[in-house]
Amino acid sequence: MFIGLLVAMLILSFNASAESLNVALNKPYVVNLPAGVPYKDKGGELTDGIRARASLGDQAWQGFARMDYRIVVVDLGGIYSIDQVKLGSLKDEGSNVWFPSNMSLALSNDGVNWRVINDDYYSSKDFSPKPTTIGELDLPAYGEQGRYVAVKFEVGFWVFVDELEVWGNLVAESNDKSKLDEINYKNINEVMLKFYNKNAYTKTEGEMLHVSDQTGGAKDILLVYDQATSIRWNELYASPYVAYLDKNFEPQDWFFDTFLFLALTTPSGRNFGAPPYADKTDWQWWLWRMFESGYGFDAFNRAVSTAGEKLGDSSYKAKVIVMIPYPVEDSNHAFDKDNPGYLNANKVGKETAAKNRLEVVKWYISEFEKLWEAAGYDRLELIGYYWLSENLDRNSLDRLYLPQVGNLVREKGYRFFWIPWFLAPGYSDWQELGFDAVMLQPNYMFVHESARSRLVKAGAEAKKYGLGLEFEADPSIFRNVEKRERWYDYLRATNTLSYDKNILRGYYQDVDILGTASRSSEPEIREIYDKTYEFVKGTFTETITE
Repeated sequence: MFIGLLVAMLILSFNASAESLNVALNKPYVVNLPAGVPYKDKGGELTDGIRARASLGDQAWQGFARMDYRIVVVDLGGIYSIDQVKLGSLKDEGSNVWFPSNMSLALSNDGVNWRVINDDYYSSKDFSPKPTTIGELDLPAYGEQGRYVAVKFEVGFWVFVDELEVWGNLVAESNDKSKLDEINYKNINEVMLKFYNKNAYTKTEGEMLHVSDQTGGAKDILLVYDQATSIRWNELYASPYVAYLDKNFEPQDWFFDTFLFLALTTPSGRNFGAPPYADKTDWQWWLWRMFESGYGFDAFNRAVSTAGEKLGDSSYKAKVIVMIPYPVEDSNHAFDKDNPGYLNANKVGKETAAKNRLEVVKWYISEFEKLWEAAGYDRLELIGYYWLSENLDRNSLDRLYLPQVGNLVREKGYRFFWIPWFLAPGYSDWQELGFDAVMLQPNYMFVHESARSRLVKAGAEAKKYGLGLEFEADPSIFRNVEKRERWYDYLRATNTLSYDKNILRGYYQDVDILGTASRSSEPEIREIYDKTYEFVKGTFTETITE
């Protein structure tokens, strides 16, 4: 009986000691860029155990503005087994205060040598939709051990945080002097940027969007920006995309199979996808521009014909997708001068505005198809339309008419495409919104301090929700080796994570990056073009190294 009682006491003692506690409570910490006035830390506020309320006026919040990211390092004073790290945050849409989109966790025993344990990315669907609310970011730490805990979170406009909690248990006490005054934030950030958690993809269930009738047969879709501030696309510019050209500019093979024609800028200074919004005359300008002889669609039709002659393939047709500009108007500028305010929900109500926006889309498609039929392109095949806005509006007005746009497109025998930005509102319920084929943007190229794990997250979300992926480059890849490596990381991730090579893929390359690379006499620049062709054809073999 005594032995049984002793065993029971030992079990109870073990369970009590194993209970996870907030071991960061009242522990000291440092931040790479401290919060400024009026949100300055008065001392220990991030770990004092007092949680801030859902109000900007609560002095417990630490407010951080821009500068990419912040790193908070806590000294636990001893070696702890850590189960989880939590960070409270505030959203206040009216004040441009948003939740961090990413959080990374690293541990160190000595404050010098760091190892990344976990990271994750967050979207609007992970938090309450209320305009002002508190959310909590949390990361499992899997019982990993360390004395120093480093937490990095992205900062866009404004990010407010409080409280930082580290849940775990003491393993060993330490009498060593704290090294918080000697923390090398650059070193921590570099380690975090290299983190690549392959398991986050492999453990995700689901399947990416494969090439099929659902995608209109499209596989590799090049985004062609034909707009007021870009080149005029003629046959010369179109040729290196329609066909793979050798260094003598002779066609050797077909290249991209599909071309998505779109625009943002207009001669008026208005924009097809963002304020100040384009009006009806801007929409008409773009249609006329695209059908001008020798340019736009005609340029690509000629490029296919020319390449086909040299490749001995007279039947090949390139597929075409055409943008639908975002049908909205500014409060101070009417879309249609004869009917001001009819797309504005604040003036006519949400339901009426949605109905009117649908009518604008119908008008636009009708005007486009008249011109398309009259042009009679023999080497181009229209397969669908693309929704230009890369996210849903906050007021859910888009949800009232987007499904009907999708129905309209399908009734005409075409497919409805969308490319939302990374974890944008609506990306996970794209089918309910009426889309047939969606590609998710990783935005790894554009977020300067983003880790390679962003590519893993994008792949995992695409796998989970049945999406394709976008591959992204900007002109900095010509002169910035780090940026060029980021472009190759997009390609390498496919091999590293073993994506199916038959998934739907889109390619953003500013305006003419690959074409410029094809004409370059510099080997490292020409290589950008060559490797991208290898990737499209499935012969690219590089992988991401840890």
